[in-house]
Amino acid sequence: MYRTSLALNRQSSYLQQAPHFNDGKRKRREQMNTTTSLDGSTLRRNSPLFWCTLLIPVAIIGLGINFILNPVGASTGFGIPIHDPAAFPFMWIKGIRDIFSGLVVLTFLFRGDRRTTGILFAIAVFIPVGDGLVILSHLGFAPPIFIHWGTALYMMIVAAFLLRRK
Repeated sequence: MYRTSLALNRQSSYLQQAPHFNDGKRKRREQMNTTTSLDGSTLRRNSPLFWCTLLIPVAIIGLGINFILNPVGASTGFGIPIHDPAAFPFMWIKGIRDIFSGLVVLTFLFRGDRRTTGILFAIAVFIPVGDGLVILSHLGFAPPIFIHWGTALYMMIVAAFLLRRK
């Protein structure tokens, strides 16, 4: 009789120690939620940082559309006026690049992926810096250069906030 009760105790303790299917999922979910909240990788839509981040991709998509629909006006606003219709395809290429860049950032921003959005912002700073260098080489320190480099500074600040640890 003693052996049977000992065997039942062993079997009972084994069942208590064995992971249950639903418990494992729940524990993994809790670990993921804890990890997400601790490293600050979730960007909520009601936060000011979300709206500060949203400003750049929405603006760059708008500028891209403008380069496609109005190449003369958009190139003038960019800082290098182009009136030759033979150069319009280059303006359209720039418009497509801007639209794509904005959509890539928006994809991760709307997912709430703070880290990836911050990394994209940090890397994308090279675009307005490079655009500013192009203007500098053609026009010198003309007003459009300050728009480009101001945008780069704004993006660096937002990227720093996106990538900071809490």
